[in-house]
Amino acid sequence: MTEKSSAAGWVVQLSIPGKAVEGDQWRGPALADAPTFQFYNVAVAVSEKAIEAARKKAGAAEDAPMTAVRRLSPSEVAHVGLKTGEARLA
Repeated sequence: MTEKSSAAGWVVQLSIPGKAVEGDQWRGPALADAPTFQFYNVAVAVSEKAIEAARKKAGAAEDAPMTAVRRLSPSEVAHVGLKTGEARLA
């Protein structure tokens, strides 16, 4: 049997809403561009705390949509050179 190791960190996704664009004869009324995403590697084991660390690093508003999308193993955290509690743009 293989045991899953606990997370040593998280990849956190920040969603940045698209900007409203003027409508035209083909698209109709104003539409929004597609959202963009930023990803952060965070060396915090608890997902909620990792999200808050990424929010601080990004300077994002409290209501900005952020999600912990993938666990990082201890070896992955070491490979990207993060210290405990650190967040860095991926």
